[in-house]
Amino acid sequence: RTIVGSVDVMSVWPILAVTLNWNLELETAACIESILGAGLEQEQIILVDNGSRQECVAALRERFPHVLLVPLGHNLGFAGGMNAGICEGLQRGAGALLLLNNDTVLNPSMIRVLAAAAERAERPAILGPAIYYYDEPERLWKLGDVRRPGLPMPRPVKMNADQAASAPPMPVDYVTGCGMLVRRQVFEQIGLLDERYFMYFEDADFCRRARDAGLQVWCVPQARMWHKISATAQRDRPLNRYHRSLNQVRFYHEHPHGPSALWSDAYIGAKVLKTALEDVWRGDRHLIGPLLRGTRDGYGERRGTPTPR
Repeated sequence: RTIVGSVDVMSVWPILAVTLNWNLELETAACIESILGAGLEQEQIILVDNGSRQECVAALRERFPHVLLVPLGHNLGFAGGMNAGICEGLQRGAGALLLLNNDTVLNPSMIRVLAAAAERAERPAILGPAIYYYDEPERLWKLGDVRRPGLPMPRPVKMNADQAASAPPMPVDYVTGCGMLVRRQVFEQIGLLDERYFMYFEDADFCRRARDAGLQVWCVPQARMWHKISATAQRDRPLNRYHRSLNQVRFYHEHPHGPSALWSDAYIGAKVLKTALEDVWRGDRHLIGPLLRGTRDGYGERRGTPTPR
């Protein structure tokens, strides 16, 4: 896909929001309502539909007639679907794009707080809010992650809700794609989301490519949103487990952490074992097969064996 057009790179305005629907009408509608409540108009929202049922698409079109609906013929995954919306936003002259999971709800001040942080002198390129559990509104789920010397994986930023309420924006290495404000210049400099990451780790890959290009990634704790922890992913858990496992291997191979690849391999092995044991404990033994196949295919890809589709 080609990125076209040009706007003032010094400003994040106008901001357009992009979210992705796949047969989750109620969650998507709640997300859009929260975007409207946070100050954007319907015309500033791009809704990409990843091949949902016709009645789901029709209901959303009727409820939000001025939202730009981008219907796709089939499911392109998170990266492919979001890229379709990103291209629409860039063509419409967005200074920045707010990328959102459709199972999120925004605080009314979130966009304003993120935009104010983005306009600071350092002008960060990617900004993520503090993300809370939807079912436990005062419990933090994610802020951001930071690489640590000598460790084979990044470590999460740790603070409680009271600390986050007054914490200033801070540089991090990764924020999650379920909610991130991305300046136009990022796409123009490093491109779109990598569609090989059908789902999972596409956001980490994107942040890492931005950081490697010298761009800043920030977490803005005073900007808040709530996440339903992937209502979409719960519907086909084996498929999601497979892609998470595959892309974990792919990500750590392409973006090494720690002093050697062996450390990353040891971390992946330990994580696979821990996940498998948790599946046994919860009675989810059917997820162990996709876990192992995804890990196997990830290492097969590293050896030059094509990943099965």
